Amino acid sequence: MVYLEINTKNYQTGKPNLIEKMNKYLSNKDTKIFILIYMEGCGPCNETRPEWSKLKNVLSNGFLNRQDIVIVSIDKDLFGKLKNANKEPMSFPTIRFMNKSGENMETYEDSQISNKDRKIDSFVEWIKLKTGENNITTSENVHRTNKTNRKQTYSRKTRKQRGGKWSAKYKRSINCNKPKGFSQKQYCKYGRNK
Repeated sequence: MVYLEINTKNYQTGKPNLIEKMNKYLSNKDTKIFILIYMEGCGPCNETRPEWSKLKNVLSNGFLNRQDIVIVSIDKDLFGKLKNANKEPMSFPTIRFMNKSGENMETYEDSQISNKDRKIDSFVEWIKLKTGENNITTSENVHRTNKTNRKQTYSRKTRKQRGGKWSAKYKRSINCNKPKGFSQKQYCKYGRNK
């Protein structure tokens, strides 16, 4: 996997070869490109970019050694310098999958994944779907340190629940001839044992 960060800062400081490198990948028909197009100062872009950059740390080594998969983060001002960038984004951030030299293109929002929340797990699921790699594993260390993905499990002894929501004493006190409120009416209609 190749990860490229193309922004105006590194472009102006003498790294215009990143655009040339990206154009080489775009011209290769066998390369699968996942691209995030962002705009500086955009709130949703600023939330998405850190999650997107986690991809280089989260994906397993077997996946990282592949050279036919490119993950790119590019500033919208430099997007026009790409060769096969014929479709300008209408909103930001725009996340796309491109292959076959840009002929086949799909936006992240149009993908068939279940959750499109722009978080690392959703991005990994999307990459699995588009590459056909079901054996992509993620690094557990990154997930443990990420507070949003941390799930704590507690071992509590579960008590056998008796009587449901109301106590048996309360249920006996309900007068079904004159129920008070919606809940008691529903209890009298459906819940009590006749």
